[in-house]
Amino acid sequence: MTRKFIITISIITIITASPTIAAGEEILRLNDFIETSIKSNPRYQISVEEYLVALYDNMGAKSIEDWNLIASATYFDSYPNPTNYSASYLNTLGYSIGVEKYFPATGTSVNLEHSNTRASGDYVTIPGFPTFPSPSYVADISLTITQPLLKNAFGLLTKKSLEMSDHSFALAKIKLAEDWEDFISYLIGEYREWQRCHTNVKVYENKLARVENQLSLVERQKEVGLSEELELVQIQQKAKGYRALLEQAKMNCETQAKKIVRIMGEERRNISSLTPEEYEKSGEVLSEEEAMEYIGTDSNVKNTTDLLVLLQQTNLEMKENETLPDLMLMLQARPNSYSESAGDSFTEIGEHRDYTVSISASRGLFNDLPDAQKKKAVEELEKSMKEREQTLLELKMGLEELYTSLKHLNIMLDLNNENLELAEKRLDLEKKKFDQGRNTIFFVLQAEDDLLAAENTLYETLFARESVVNQIKSITDTYTKQYKQVLIAGEK
Repeated sequence: MTRKFIITISIITIITASPTIAAGEEILRLNDFIETSIKSNPRYQISVEEYLVALYDNMGAKSIEDWNLIASATYFDSYPNPTNYSASYLNTLGYSIGVEKYFPATGTSVNLEHSNTRASGDYVTIPGFPTFPSPSYVADISLTITQPLLKNAFGLLTKKSLEMSDHSFALAKIKLAEDWEDFISYLIGEYREWQRCHTNVKVYENKLARVENQLSLVERQKEVGLSEELELVQIQQKAKGYRALLEQAKMNCETQAKKIVRIMGEERRNISSLTPEEYEKSGEVLSEEEAMEYIGTDSNVKNTTDLLVLLQQTNLEMKENETLPDLMLMLQARPNSYSESAGDSFTEIGEHRDYTVSISASRGLFNDLPDAQKKKAVEELEKSMKEREQTLLELKMGLEELYTSLKHLNIMLDLNNENLELAEKRLDLEKKKFDQGRNTIFFVLQAEDDLLAAENTLYETLFARESVVNQIKSITDTYTKQYKQVLIAGEK
């Protein structure tokens, strides 16, 4: 076993050594913190609600395919003026009921409707003209089919509109996943900060305990004349300084613990006994090559930019179609009846028939709006494609920086481990010289300061590495896979 490996193992053991758990102390584990926050934190719930809004918007857009019920009723009562030679009194009562449906696949509208009207009145008798019976009934069944032939031909505009709704919903799903990544990354960052401040508390507690032992020794030595007043003042000053640093570390820990509890939505939880789990160095992440490949193929960012381009492509196709003139084909079949009784108005439907075929066309004159919107859509498509390139470029550049930082932080960790081992060895040597009377307590205290600086540097490097790992995992969509079941349970 190499010397470097022995040093590394010994230092990691120092860092991650299990402290003695005080009576009544409660350990809040990272996974429990994340799971509780997902269930109660409003930030997570907001992202879920945004997703549900998009879901219902998409459902609403697809409702265009639903059958629709049409129903109406009319009542008319009239005493016409004397110039009306048809009747001196007229009363009609009728209803209409039917269904209609739109077929997006072809752009076809279908309307099926039944109506029946009862008419009664005092009709004027004119010689040579038939007298209208009173009451009389007019009933019919009509089937109307309308088909666009140019603009929105075979439902193009409708189909593209539904495609855009689907793309928007897909974007909402990706945004939800991105919100999850950001939220869990935020939670892990806050938890690591909590572990970091607890590490600082332990460091300063150990430092203060050692200095207080040295203070006791110097006080005894001064009593027998082996130490001077200056040495006693120096170590007393150092003890006061470490107490102040310890209080600052405790203050940071208490503040962070309150923040952790707030994030979980547990305001009444006792923070005085709450501690994080032991710090464990995060495992390896994807290699830089794997991360770059993932970003360019399957990442949430890549899928998002692709969907934005698809939205603009679909929008352009719609704007191009809107420049065409309207050309509508309508087919109508209408079997009807005319009778003197309500019963016959139903049984005699079909005695009379109407058929209609019509074509209508329209186009705006001197209207540049459709062409302008088409040109605008072309430019928006070009812009979205360039934005996709720029977004992926910036993301890859950011990843390269993170992996460069990770590589050098790993090297720095090895060097800091070795430096910490040397600082501990130096402190032992200074203590031996002091015990032998070959130097003053000043050199021991200076060695203590150097050891503290080495420990702080090591911890700074460790938690800087954790921050980089956290960012890489978030960018490569690791957390949505790692915490998938917890997230799904939180959504429900």
